[in-house]
Amino acid sequence: MIVIITIAIINFLKPTDALKGTFVYGESVKYEFSGKGNGAMYDSDTEYPYTYLIEENTLKLDFKDEAVRDATYTFSIENDTLTLIGGEGTMGGEYILERESE
Repeated sequence: MIVIITIAIINFLKPTDALKGTFVYGESVKYEFSGKGNGAMYDSDTEYPYTYLIEENTLKLDFKDEAVRDATYTFSIENDTLTLIGGEGTMGGEYILERESE
């Protein structure tokens, strides 16, 4: 019984830290993921905080500022490359982001 609970907790916590770190798109856009369900998008010098939820291969961003549209992406991550495919709340398209070196 304890083992089952431990596995359930690990599986519950693991998805949000799958993206832990900062990923860069282009020259001015960055996405930060805390590994604990919150982060921020930076476009040039402007910060847009959000909370995020990962369900299987879906990433849901809920921006704190109601003026910024919440977004849902299909995502995959391999090594230091994050691929986002736009879904609900986006303009569609595929975006390739690279993990920022620490």
